[in-house]
Amino acid sequence: MGHTRRISRGAARPGDLAFFHSGGSVYHVAIYAGGNTVGHAPGTGKRVSRASIWAGSVSFGRVR
Repeated sequence: MGHTRRISRGAARPGDLAFFHSGGSVYHVAIYAGGNTVGHAPGTGKRVSRASIWAGSVSFGRVR
């Protein structure tokens, strides 16, 4: 998250980044799409899809 400015969940806008973390490490980054959803690639060879935010440990950032 060093190249982003941390923002609150309430301030997140479509296009901001959502960082999913566990144990102090980020394990997934997605693009916030608004309405508590993100666009993300669920795995290698899988299509990018829109999904509800599935975890409570998520931080948001805006590219500087």
